[in-house]
Amino acid sequence: MPAALGCRLAATAHAAVDYPAADVSAMDGYAVRGAELPGEFGVAFTASAGHPPGSLPAGAAVRIFTGASLPAGADTVVIQETAEPRPDGRVRLPVAAVGANVRRRGEVFARGAAVATAGELLTPARLALLAAAGVAEVTVTPRPRLALLVTGDELAPPGHPLAAGQLYDSNGPMLGALAAEAHLEVEAAHRVGDEAAALRQALAELASRCDLLVTSGGVSEGERDLLPSLLAELGAELAFHKVAMQPAKPLLVARLHGTWVVGLPGNPVSALVGWRLFARPLAEALAGDRHAFAEHPLPATLVAPLASPAKRLLFRPARLEWTGVRWEVEVIPWQGSHDLVAAASANALARLERGQGAAAGEVIAAYPLPWPEWNTGTPDLDG
Repeated sequence: MPAALGCRLAATAHAAVDYPAADVSAMDGYAVRGAELPGEFGVAFTASAGHPPGSLPAGAAVRIFTGASLPAGADTVVIQETAEPRPDGRVRLPVAAVGANVRRRGEVFARGAAVATAGELLTPARLALLAAAGVAEVTVTPRPRLALLVTGDELAPPGHPLAAGQLYDSNGPMLGALAAEAHLEVEAAHRVGDEAAALRQALAELASRCDLLVTSGGVSEGERDLLPSLLAELGAELAFHKVAMQPAKPLLVARLHGTWVVGLPGNPVSALVGWRLFARPLAEALAGDRHAFAEHPLPATLVAPLASPAKRLLFRPARLEWTGVRWEVEVIPWQGSHDLVAAASANALARLERGQGAAAGEVIAAYPLPWPEWNTGTPDLDG
């Protein structure tokens, strides 16, 4: 079942047992009939976890350890710290509330109860819950098979000599790492130049092997931006092309013979923003998350003023920090959507609505990135 980690349940799982499976002791101490307290008791026997509980004789106590089933007739555990053992082997026990330090059978869940419902994410704790419930196998929605396609004549693999006019491919390594962070298995990753036949062949081949194809480059309006026209030639259904946002305006989403295609711009910060806001949520939706696109950005106080272009939603690399009383966000100075130094220094994206300006001290929306590096003492983030 550990292989299901990070997947979502496709069917509700029900408990095969009660949990706890019996009335058990929550502490080391002495099991007694609560109505007989306080008093001095002979110790009939010792009860340990994993062994038959036996029966409690009238007027006696049983030495018991955490997790052991209560002997028949016992209803209360007096913790050992308050017990007074006698030299003759008897023990003096103070008064305690009836039922103290006892975990009741089925108090966490009863046999037949739904312990995990369809659509829930299988986290380590939820896998532990299923194991405790006696569930050995689960049915999950598989994580989508992912393929990556990086385009551009100008790109060279890192570590190779650069020819005139070339630069190293940073989107390929970044998208591969983002996929790994999202628990997505990359079925194939290709790099092709701006040549129509090679790009058409790569699109057709990769789409046939995956559920989600993420590309970078070639999605704008230049003569070498071939992706939109080639997808149309291959019979893709366009969902949308271009978003009124900065960066990542040229972003494209289409469906090619049952495979979703997300076309990210080639500039690396644009590709990062497009992945965070479109590609990853789509992958999570394909994996069974019904709320994948329900963003819940953090309200954060802006450290310095920020302006937005009149016609576009603005996203900027930023540093998000918890001060102890509030979130604060500082936009990182950048040279544009190619500035990987700014992206590498960020742990969030700061958002401004179209045409809005925000002064220092105003509250705006901040979207955490997958590598938050939160400071010690930061509150937990939900989802």
